[in-house]
Amino acid sequence: MALTEEQKQKIKENRERALALKKKKAEERAAAEKKELEAAASTKSNDDRTSQDGTKNEDSGDEGDNVEIEDFEVGASPWVTKDEAMRKYCLPQGTLAVCSYEERPNPRHKSWKPMRLYKRSEIRRRARERFGGLEGLVEERRKRDKKRFANDMAETRDVFKKSKS
Repeated sequence: MALTEEQKQKIKENRERALALKKKKAEERAAAEKKELEAAASTKSNDDRTSQDGTKNEDSGDEGDNVEIEDFEVGASPWVTKDEAMRKYCLPQGTLAVCSYEERPNPRHKSWKPMRLYKRSEIRRRARERFGGLEGLVEERRKRDKKRFANDMAETRDVFKKSKS
């Protein structure tokens, strides 16, 4: 079945319109990414000043002194996801409920709930207050890892035993 000249013209117009929209969206996306990178760079230069000895200068106002940071925090984003705050800093959901956060669109799927990003400096401060400093936090993390390992071992204890059928 052959297309008429009118149909061919309509297809051509639709294609051109679609390509123009695609180009416009790509330009908008590039401009938005550039803006985000500039904002992140200015935030990083203002908020994350790490000295040579591994201590971090906090600009929170109430902590004017240098704070010792852990290895995983070096070069990390100033924002922490809820999952990371609970795993790395051993904070319960109740503590996170009182922390300030910023909501951003979910990067995995736009229709899902927006993700909550917490300020790393606040999460670090609350975790250290809760567990009595860096040593207490590290000890709590070690204790939870041991408990998780013990639970995993208990679950897999009978994996290789013959079942009686």
